[in-house]
Amino acid sequence: MSDQDVLHILNGQAMYEKFKSKKFMGTYVPFNEAMCVNATTASIFDQAFIETRASGHHESVENYRNKVIKPLDELFQKKYNEIVLWFGEDMFCQMNLLTILAYLEQSQYKGKVVYNSFKENEFKISPIELTLGSYYSVYEEVLIHHKKPATERFPLMDQAIKLFLEMQTEDNAVRTYIIDNEHLPTTELLKQLFETFPEVGYGDTQYLELIAKIKQVKGDEENEI
Repeated sequence: MSDQDVLHILNGQAMYEKFKSKKFMGTYVPFNEAMCVNATTASIFDQAFIETRASGHHESVENYRNKVIKPLDELFQKKYNEIVLWFGEDMFCQMNLLTILAYLEQSQYKGKVVYNSFKENEFKISPIELTLGSYYSVYEEVLIHHKKPATERFPLMDQAIKLFLEMQTEDNAVRTYIIDNEHLPTTELLKQLFETFPEVGYGDTQYLELIAKIKQVKGDEENEI
């Protein structure tokens, strides 16, 4: 199979820039999302999805289109015989992977799907061929309804789903850690969160929003007393 028949979907802009700088052969596009936070919709990448996701990220629809949708044009406009998905093993990456797999099912993609899993900063690639069939139902159950899925997938994703659902609860480990350490300067707290919860995979943006929400709730509670 020639490079022209294969599309590589990468977990974010940083990875895309890395591929570009190393001049890797083939066609590759970034998925610049954080599907592990904020609401989503049943139909993936349509107007309702774009508006819902943009609102959750406090972005304009135009900015969201430019950042997330336009870079994926190759996925929407051309038929590829094979799609290779490059996503890490943490929860952040796995929810992005789940969304892409659900979209491939929704769009009735019939080609070969290969998942290259890797640990951040290690880049030891473990390729596995995936069979489409039940990822969309898992996407609906997990990312829309925040429920445990009826179908299990592969161990990495199942573990990430469990963690995602834990993160939806009020007393999750990350939230508790932030409350217990809110006396720390934000930069130090962020550093400790990255070190303590590598399996979550949050970036600065997700942690800062969570910290802000916790402070707001605490402030509201103090005002009520």
